Amino acid sequence: MAFDLDFDDPSLKAALTLHEGQERQGPGSRATTELLLSLAAPLPERPRVLDLGSGTGAATLILAGIEGAHVTAVDVYPPFLEQLRTAAEAAGVADRVHARHGSMDALDDLPDGSLDLIWSEGAAYNIGFGSALASWRRLLSPEGVLVVTECGWLTDAPSKEARAYWDAAYPLRGTGENVEQATAAGYTVTATYLLPDSDWVEAYYAPLDARAAMIDPEDPHAVAAAEDVRREIRLYREHGHEYGYVGYVLRPRRS
Repeated sequence: MAFDLDFDDPSLKAALTLHEGQERQGPGSRATTELLLSLAAPLPERPRVLDLGSGTGAATLILAGIEGAHVTAVDVYPPFLEQLRTAAEAAGVADRVHARHGSMDALDDLPDGSLDLIWSEGAAYNIGFGSALASWRRLLSPEGVLVVTECGWLTDAPSKEARAYWDAAYPLRGTGENVEQATAAGYTVTATYLLPDSDWVEAYYAPLDARAAMIDPEDPHAVAAAEDVRREIRLYREHGHEYGYVGYVLRPRRS
């Protein structure tokens, strides 16, 4: 069952509006996407690709550059998909990209083994890392590959401040625990990669902070959303060495 979001909720709408127009809706960069893509090689000719939680399409456009690829980009928020379509047109890859409105856990119409590459940067948490991996595995061809990034602890003893923030927002696990979840879901972990600090600070937080400075000060929901962004940025500046996004390159384990 697809996870439900009420886009009429003013608090959620204010938070999403801050991310509209952004190249990325979470930590990441072109360099990281390209590196993870190289770790996912080899891919077949004309690979069938699914980008789950695509946002405005930063990764989608890179994936569409794979020789012969066709990419289906899935997101629940229509304005992000509209921005993706516009970006794909501008990049000259609109014929290779299909923007699909829907949830990343509402994929029952896709046949088993129908995909060569499933991609999800910073989005699997919406339905839970383990649940996402388990539900997506059936979609991969026998030689297919799943690339997913997930935020997790980098220390066994996180600070009280970082622990309280993430326990309320999305309880984190360490990389080892995520590898165990991937293995339990039927994958072989072929590579992991810790995203660099620049993927957080320069590629994501700097433009988001600038956008937060432009909100309507008379809109209490916009003000609250901007403060949430600033609080998250402050936490990363003080405790970012305690947690980070890790990219996981996963292949279906054969029986």
